[in-house]
Amino acid sequence: MRASDDAKRKRSPPPPPTLPPSPPSPSVDGSTDPNSPQRKRNKWARLLLRELYDLGFNDAAAALEREACVQLRSSVMKKLQNLVASRQWDEALQLVMKTGDEREQLQMKSTLAAREAALLLLQRKFIDFLLLKQLPEALRTFQEEILPLCEPSEAEVKQLAELLLCRDADEMKQRTSRPWQDDELQLKLEELVSPEEIIPEGALRRIVQDVELQTPPPMMMGQVAGDCVEVLTSHKNDVWELAFSPDGEMLASASSDGSVVLWEIKWKEEAVGFSLTMELKTETLHVLQSLEGPADCLAWSPDSRFLLSSGSRSSTIQLWDRTSGLCEKRFQHPGGVVTKMQWLSCGDQFVSGSADKSLVLWNANENSIAYQWSGRRVLDVVVHPHDSKVFVLISGYEIRVYDVAHKSDELFIEADNVMSCLTISPSGKFLLVNFVKQEQLTCIEIATGSVVAKYHGIREQRYVLRPCFIGAHSELVASGSEDGKIHVWQRDNGKLAAELDGHSSVVNVVVRHPVHASVMASASDDKTDSTAMQATYDTWQRAYSVEHFNKLCRGERRMQNNAVGRLCLRSLRLFKQLPNSPVTWLYLMILGSLAAVYGLLFDGWVRALLELRDYIIKSAGEYSFGAFIIWTMWCVGFGMLATCCGYYISPASDGSGIPTMRGLFAGVFQNPGDTLSFRTLVARSIGTVLSSASALSVGRSGPFTHIMAIIGYLMGKISIFQRVNYGQQNYNFIRAAVACGVTASFGSPLGGVLFGIEVTAKYYEIKCLWEGIICSSFCILVFNIITFTKSEVLFERTKFTGFDMDEEIFAFVLLGIITGIGAGLYCKMALVLRRIQARLLERFRLTKPSIQRRIFHVVSICLTTALISFPFGIMRIPDRVMINELFRDQTLSFPQWTQFSDSKHVTLVIYIVLKLFISILPCGAPLSCGVFGPLFTMGAAVGRYYGETLMELWSPHQSPATYAVVGAACFAASATQTVSTAVIFFELTGQLSHMVPVMVACIAAYFVSGIITPSIYDILASWAGMNSVCYDFNEHVLSQKAAKDYMATVPVIFTRDTTYEEAIQALNTFKKEEYFPVCDNAENKLLMGCLRRYDLEVGIARFLAVHRSGKEESKNAQVSTKIQNLISQVLDIDKKKSATVDNVSLLNFQPKETPTTSSMLELGPPFDEYEFTSIPVESYPPQVGEDVNLYRVHKLASISSWTQVYVVKFGKLQGVIHLDSSLTKLRKEDVPIRFS
Repeated sequence: MRASDDAKRKRSPPPPPTLPPSPPSPSVDGSTDPNSPQRKRNKWARLLLRELYDLGFNDAAAALEREACVQLRSSVMKKLQNLVASRQWDEALQLVMKTGDEREQLQMKSTLAAREAALLLLQRKFIDFLLLKQLPEALRTFQEEILPLCEPSEAEVKQLAELLLCRDADEMKQRTSRPWQDDELQLKLEELVSPEEIIPEGALRRIVQDVELQTPPPMMMGQVAGDCVEVLTSHKNDVWELAFSPDGEMLASASSDGSVVLWEIKWKEEAVGFSLTMELKTETLHVLQSLEGPADCLAWSPDSRFLLSSGSRSSTIQLWDRTSGLCEKRFQHPGGVVTKMQWLSCGDQFVSGSADKSLVLWNANENSIAYQWSGRRVLDVVVHPHDSKVFVLISGYEIRVYDVAHKSDELFIEADNVMSCLTISPSGKFLLVNFVKQEQLTCIEIATGSVVAKYHGIREQRYVLRPCFIGAHSELVASGSEDGKIHVWQRDNGKLAAELDGHSSVVNVVVRHPVHASVMASASDDKTDSTAMQATYDTWQRAYSVEHFNKLCRGERRMQNNAVGRLCLRSLRLFKQLPNSPVTWLYLMILGSLAAVYGLLFDGWVRALLELRDYIIKSAGEYSFGAFIIWTMWCVGFGMLATCCGYYISPASDGSGIPTMRGLFAGVFQNPGDTLSFRTLVARSIGTVLSSASALSVGRSGPFTHIMAIIGYLMGKISIFQRVNYGQQNYNFIRAAVACGVTASFGSPLGGVLFGIEVTAKYYEIKCLWEGIICSSFCILVFNIITFTKSEVLFERTKFTGFDMDEEIFAFVLLGIITGIGAGLYCKMALVLRRIQARLLERFRLTKPSIQRRIFHVVSICLTTALISFPFGIMRIPDRVMINELFRDQTLSFPQWTQFSDSKHVTLVIYIVLKLFISILPCGAPLSCGVFGPLFTMGAAVGRYYGETLMELWSPHQSPATYAVVGAACFAASATQTVSTAVIFFELTGQLSHMVPVMVACIAAYFVSGIITPSIYDILASWAGMNSVCYDFNEHVLSQKAAKDYMATVPVIFTRDTTYEEAIQALNTFKKEEYFPVCDNAENKLLMGCLRRYDLEVGIARFLAVHRSGKEESKNAQVSTKIQNLISQVLDIDKKKSATVDNVSLLNFQPKETPTTSSMLELGPPFDEYEFTSIPVESYPPQVGEDVNLYRVHKLASISSWTQVYVVKFGKLQGVIHLDSSLTKLRKEDVPIRFS
């Protein structure tokens, strides 16, 4: 069985008023004792009499009537027929409703039959008035008799009302489906009255079935062949239950989506030679909807007129009329949910079992409880076809026999292994028991209790599979299996007779046709019999409950409820299928616009805080002691608030966003929902504003790229922008958002795209480049529009003198070498400072992450920065203002340049040295801060000093401002190991004539810095534990190393037989393992797939949440805190939707002492279809041979966005290469070669 979320339980409407029961009237022969010999004799005589009349032997029938002194019709029935023929509707109604003389009361089959007969008579009365043009009398009959007495359904009322609009009798005949001719009405009434009043047509034939004229059907022995006759497709989800009507004309099927479909079955027999062929035709007659939750319990009444339905999540039993498809009654089971119900052979009563330890005997006609047994948990119920005994499966370990007539019960079988369901043969001789965990069926002879045979071969671990008997003598046993096959065995010896294919998933139930004993129907979870969408990893990832998962699979949306919504959905699907989808363009336009607006808001917030700080400082005196205290408290306070955002809101918001994005695209973060969550967006936004507004020398471009990536990710979750299989393999939208973040920081669309690619991606699909360019273009367009209207600029543009190729090119090369050395020293000093900080933290015993460590780290750098920056006014100037000052092609104009010396060169040197030191301090600090802005500022200062010096020593053609811009580009390029900063320079200045000197200088700086040290982003990534995304090794070095020399042994291997308990133990033992290989077995080690750690944790959490037993507060000591939190998330959602799963609906076949963790893992494709509790499997993880070089290994990993690659030999797993450990091992070798 499975669980599915319920809809809200609705209050059942009150049942229709029951008609008063009548005392037993004497039969046609005058006897009231049903067991008297005279009564039995007369019954057979009347059966013969009816058959003679039906066959046309009227004289023989009349002779039998005289000789036996019996009548085919009772006197009351004759009177009813005479009244109907003479159209005396009121008198006929009195007989049916039993409101006249008690001696002239007509016995009906049931109360519902009496209501049906009364409605037929009143409708004919209503029609007669209409034909006679007596409209007032017709309306009076409709309003005063039909509505209050019969309570017709809405459809019946509508049909009668339409008759008022008919012009003549012919049109009435076309509109009504009720009996029109008198003979039709007579036949219909005969079907509704009791057999005591008139023997129904063909009664004797149905009893005898011409057994004297036919030879018994042969036993089916040996191998059995089966052909699929028909595939029925109407359900939108898995089909869980099937039931043929006793007359074989109807098939009911129940689905997990709560729908019950009634199929009309028509057989066409055709003699071909000496064989008989049968052609099956099926038609959907009604589609019923369960009151609450899924439907998996069905039971037909013995006369095939009514159907009972319920579900494992419902306590309501619905009674449906086969003809009208309407719910006639509802029975509310006292206590818990219904597990099974079955009709008794009398047709007036049925039994229902429940998980609340009760078995209830119902009076179907009176909607009342006749008797109730309590104290035992009922899992399944079967009724003996020819006796008053009911076989009940109790708690999975015993079968008891309840005697309905004597209201007693006794133990029939007690088993050590768990039983899941029961099936009784049509003859009542055999009982079929399903032992679920043993994957075994057992046939038991009811009379002796002995075992006839056992049947093996099915696979049954997760679901309850219902078998059946096949053949006229029940000589075969059939059952579905979780492998999608139907197994058929010989009943007496247990030998396998056939394996039938036709399903691709779990076959839940197999039922036998009651008339054609060799025909059976089967229901499955496969998608061949439904119109549901196939679940994908995206479906699994987005689902938050079982019901939500099923809705996603069915493609249900609220917009589908109306025609306009459906048209919009179809248009949306069409647009998404276009090569350059308009939906993608809309997304990029909105994302780019948001980046521009959000970037300007950021600048405004930071500018407002800085202006507030300067105002307070000026009020206290710019260089007074009070101002120093305010400056220090401001810096420390804002730094503390910034680091608290990372600690209390989201730790993923710490540091520069560039290494985070690099790790995301490389597959370091298996769950993008943590790194790109809304909480991280809030923490990153607030933390960046606070750290930028403090006195710390930090940048905003890195954090802002992370912010825009989060916005892009959250926008991608909106239904209109969702992409198929959105997950680890599809980050194109986020890459475009990263480009927008850089563009919004510098106002450089093309340079922003290239810079985002260089610093975040080892591998990039060029075909997706247009998305980043389009998004950045809209960003800069909106940015320029807003800044134009507000008369603001990001960077002031300066017109430089055009460059002509001359000896000054060597001056630019020298500047590149100087900035390269400076950037290398910056990175080296950052490494030295990191070691000093580590020693200090170790001395103060703050080695583990904690709020105390954060406070110590941040307060120390804030105090140091405040002490250095307060005395020097030049150090208080924000980076953006300083860059515009240095880029301006005029004399340096700030008064702070001459604070200590009249020489601005001296102040520039002091500024460069102090800026270098205070820019290194925040590197690696636990707060949201970037590094590109300070690097750009330092490079501009170095270039300006270089240009001013050249102006004094030599008269170059270019101004010092030109060298400032080139220095900024070179310093940033060399420290970050990128060349796209040159493109940013071109877009900022518009000086394409300087392309050659700028590119030459940047290349020189790149070369020099690469010799000295890795890039600052590699350093920050290594500090964050992401060694696998560092680019500090030459391709030549990697290509000289073989995979087999750097592979490690695989610590744990999963198979299809791995249980949840073993998986939990593996997660707890190997806490650093991010991937777990799936092999055929532990000995052969044939690699079949891989499980990601995050997916495994989510799958286990969902399984434990759905299949949990006991109270919610109960905790499994083996389960980690992370999995417990995931379990709580699922349970919280279930609570909100009233979908908490009982310990019955999913654990009713678990052994007493076996926890749910003993079950095998529910693996997704390619092993099984996706379910809510499935664990996704990467069916083709990155793998290489033993002799493949490390360069190809790393390249394959970057393309696949994985941090490890498996080493195989002829498909068999040999080991695994972790990218970070392989690089660490390379660094420890004797002569490591850094790339240049």
